[in-house]
Amino acid sequence: MKNLSYRYRPLCAALCWSMLSLATPLASGASDANMSAETAGERASFAQAFCGASPERIGAYKERLRKVLTGATNFDQHWDAGWRRADDTNSQMNALRERDPKEFAARIKVNCERLKWMAGNALHPPAQK
Repeated sequence: MKNLSYRYRPLCAALCWSMLSLATPLASGASDANMSAETAGERASFAQAFCGASPERIGAYKERLRKVLTGATNFDQHWDAGWRRADDTNSQMNALRERDPKEFAARIKVNCERLKWMAGNALHPPAQK
């Protein structure tokens, strides 16, 4: 990771943790599926705000993911909770855009590429053991 000033490290750590949490395989349990739906909603909000993902594309992704996360109870409620949870991260990224446009651009590039990869992987059903 680039040598970041200390004031940016908590933001980067929180964003990286959030981005990586869905990289783990999706489990069949309802609580795991619910958490995956929330995480996907959070990431979709970020993608729409910073990666140029259109609302139509986000909606199509949401519907495809709903079919994969069959164990989720009240999928829309969990998706919306994640979407709202992204407000804090999105606000921090907007503040970074104001303070350090170069650093903002570098993070957006990396995070949007990572989100695209993770979104594609999330649409694959978990492997059967």
